[in-house]
Amino acid sequence: MQEQLAYTVEQFIGATKVGRTKAYEEIASGRLATYKVGRRRYISAHAAADWQRKLEAEALRESATA
Repeated sequence: MQEQLAYTVEQFIGATKVGRTKAYEEIASGRLATYKVGRRRYISAHAAADWQRKLEAEALRESATA
């Protein structure tokens, strides 16, 4: 089976279980990188993994200061 290289925003939402509003907030803030092909917006698998690593690092920092 071939690894998925990119997700539509809807696929990303389904895969990560974040809400639609939160996903677009992350995109608008620049924390989640996207690109467009025509009218469609995509999130590369690499960008999704980077976003997840950033969240995990933030959670570790928050738990260390708590």
